[in-house]
Amino acid sequence: MDASEIKKVGIAGLGALGSAVTRALLAGIDGLRLECASELNPPDEFDIEIVDFETLAARCDIIVECLPPAIVPKLAEAVFAEGKTLVLISSCAFLMFPEIQKMHDLSTSRVLVPSGALAGLDGVKGLKELGIEKSVIASTKPPRGFEGAPYVDKMGINLAQIESKTRIFEGSALEAAKGFPANVNVAATLSLAGIGAEQTRVEIWADPQAKGNSHEITVTGEFSTLHARIENRPDPANPKSSMLAAQSIVAVLRDMNNALVVL
Repeated sequence: MDASEIKKVGIAGLGALGSAVTRALLAGIDGLRLECASELNPPDEFDIEIVDFETLAARCDIIVECLPPAIVPKLAEAVFAEGKTLVLISSCAFLMFPEIQKMHDLSTSRVLVPSGALAGLDGVKGLKELGIEKSVIASTKPPRGFEGAPYVDKMGINLAQIESKTRIFEGSALEAAKGFPANVNVAATLSLAGIGAEQTRVEIWADPQAKGNSHEITVTGEFSTLHARIENRPDPANPKSSMLAAQSIVAVLRDMNNALVVL
């Protein structure tokens, strides 16, 4: 591949997710080159230039977002101003902050949302063409995976006292995104692929016996019913997420230049 055809990638956030994607880029992904990153507390592991969001967006063709959802609007503003491609793993930010959608509508940027910790989204998108009647996701994690969630704090839920599998939330994907911003990108992504944040129903369960994070989706239409169950071990570096989420980003990056892409 000619050097002029190689696309420059920037990573916004070098936590567990961003670090995993960085390692993959440094190991080599055809047609892509890691250019720089944005991070307030960069790990010593990487010898990479650290820049602000505006510089990241100006210098890179593709920006990979691996941030806390609250910071995403600032990054999106910088990326959309430059008309660059944004790989958005914090899909719940799209629901939490309507201004992101408004900014995107006025830009030429492309936003790519990886599947994250989910499977079956290809079927959901196909079923959407026929008409979806109901879309439900039930997510189960060990109680410690919900520590610091705004909904847990607001409702005064004592996670340490949960001794058996307990449903701690039921509502729409929009409500879930606001109440559990670090936990429900899966629900937000399902809603974006399907019938939207208001109609997608979410159940959140805390289970002290759970050995990992699991998600069960049921999407029903007139002609088909799609049912999928995903069981992931939590990322040791971030128990609120799974290792599959990071690798779904890597898969999106590999598809950027693949001649054969399975969607």
